[in-house]
Amino acid sequence: MKKGTKVKKAFSFAHLIGIGAARADGDQDGDEQDEREQRDGETDEEYAKRMEELDKKEAEDDDDDDPDVEDESESDKEKAARASERARCAAIFGSKAAATRPDFAAHLAFETDMSAKQAVGMLNAFAAGAPAGAAKPKSLGSRMAGVKVPNVGASAAAAAAPNATQAAADAILAAGRARRGEK
Repeated sequence: MKKGTKVKKAFSFAHLIGIGAARADGDQDGDEQDEREQRDGETDEEYAKRMEELDKKEAEDDDDDDPDVEDESESDKEKAARASERARCAAIFGSKAAATRPDFAAHLAFETDMSAKQAVGMLNAFAAGAPAGAAKPKSLGSRMAGVKVPNVGASAAAAAAPNATQAAADAILAAGRARRGEK
């Protein structure tokens, strides 16, 4: 098995729990397109075929390490159907919107017959309507930044009219000056 393939398989859906997906090529941000993601303009059939080829390539690498590999007796149609379904589910869960609504992503992947593009499109639409911060909880500091801190102990009149407080202070100072005979 190639170095990093196990890590890639283990953490390919890590974005669903709020951490960046570990990738075999070391790209933590996901800026580069993953070889397992459906490419723009690629049909579901082309994507399924490409995933099947990648699975075969990885299986060949795994066969050398796995003594329990059995002889394959299933037909090519069954293999293709299974690979196609896996690719469809991987495309749905691989989308960034799946991190916002993993419950809905699971429903679309396992309970519907929608194509990956349709399911991801619907998932994106639902994720766009999700409350801000639904994918990642905000830190306490960022949540408290917008909260107005009340001035505990200040009277309502003083809080309502800051000029009244200044006027009272000026009157006290003027009275002290007058008592001392100052102007």
